[in-house]
Amino acid sequence: MNDPRIPIITSENRDQSKTAPVLTEPMEAHPSVSRTLELLAADMNAHPEHIRPVDSLLVDRIIALVGQVDVDLNTPLLAENE
Repeated sequence: MNDPRIPIITSENRDQSKTAPVLTEPMEAHPSVSRTLELLAADMNAHPEHIRPVDSLLVDRIIALVGQVDVDLNTPLLAENE
């Protein structure tokens, strides 16, 4: 499961959007993602009043909690973590 399209996120290099390649597969190739996005869109359409912007305080809190955690999305999960 070493997909070169999935970036490795590290605390040293958080923003890889300029270098990360674009996914080339159609959304239909990922039915669970497609269905999740459909449900999210339906909920957003039904309850637009629940949509809130992400403010800088939340971003700061997220970074404080996980800012030093390195994530490699290409590494398979261990059996005990699934």
